Amino acid sequence: MPEQSTESTASDGQSTPTDLATRVARLEAIEEIRALKLKYARYCDAGYPPDELAALFTEDAVWDGDEAHFGVHRGRDAIRQFFAEISATFIFAMHYTLGGVIDVSTDLQSASGSWYLWEPCTIVQEDAPHSMWVMGNYAENYRQASGQWRISTMTVRFSSISRADEGWAQRQFAL
Repeated sequence: MPEQSTESTASDGQSTPTDLATRVARLEAIEEIRALKLKYARYCDAGYPPDELAALFTEDAVWDGDEAHFGVHRGRDAIRQFFAEISATFIFAMHYTLGGVIDVSTDLQSASGSWYLWEPCTIVQEDAPHSMWVMGNYAENYRQASGQWRISTMTVRFSSISRADEGWAQRQFAL
């Protein structure tokens, strides 16, 4: 049976190919990006190895953890340096990334995604470790680089960074 090719209209009014090969390629891209996000979370939970984490980003990537909390780091080298330093502060972390939504461009070369973050962790403050809850949202962009998906921008906006013994109702931001 020959492959059918039809056209549909995207939200921007542009005609979008819906042939089977394109649809499969989009689904494969979405799954590759989900795997990339999972790899990011697992590396963070394994002590923030800077070389492994930096390799997930494009050379010109931006990791934006908000100037008020973790700063903005531009370029793979700056991102590597950030992760090399953060492991002294976050001595335990378990990143739960939830509700991921990924939108792949029609040319299959770029994508955007959003995720919720729920992270129980241990953060060293005032020379003592504290059990903490981190909550927030990720807004990300991805790009094909050398045949692999990489993170080109990661923006994290925190809803709360609170001590577990106080809770977010007592003090929403403990950092």
